[in-house]
Amino acid sequence: MKLALLAIPALFLASCQSMSEGVLSFEGRTVVIDDADIEDVENGSAFDSENLDLSGYGIHAALKTPVVDFLVGVDDREFGVKDSAEMVLGVRRRFLEFWKLHPYIEADYRYGFDLDNGVDSDSYDGWAAGGGALLHLTDSVFFNFRLMYESTTISLPSFSTDVDGVTGTIGLGFSL
Repeated sequence: MKLALLAIPALFLASCQSMSEGVLSFEGRTVVIDDADIEDVENGSAFDSENLDLSGYGIHAALKTPVVDFLVGVDDREFGVKDSAEMVLGVRRRFLEFWKLHPYIEADYRYGFDLDNGVDSDSYDGWAAGGGALLHLTDSVFFNFRLMYESTTISLPSFSTDVDGVTGTIGLGFSL
């Protein structure tokens, strides 16, 4: 077991990627799976249930290198019925190409603007980590399937709390 855990970083660092699918890509994506909970609920806040529906959609770009892909994106995120514009910065590591499928691991930093908490609007930040796969339909067009664990710290009227859970997204993109 310990040997298998030690092999994962070596596999991550040792594999090289071909650049046959371009250096820059753009993608539209949407949340299709959500399972998130808010740690604490405050009376009078915009969030009245511990089970929180997350949804959203956005546009993302990736600068692809042989080692990692640098990601930037803009999303419209909804926490229950409250929405917010969100900026995403991340890094993705593709590994082991199978046929037209590129599995990867990814880590993101997320920053949101003007989320209404029931009293005022406040910014928030969080992180996401997980993995997925790029399925290349052609040399230029691909689907992106992701499953990420997210943690977001939001402000309620009198304290801050965390929204944690799993989200799944699907995206359609093209590479240049």
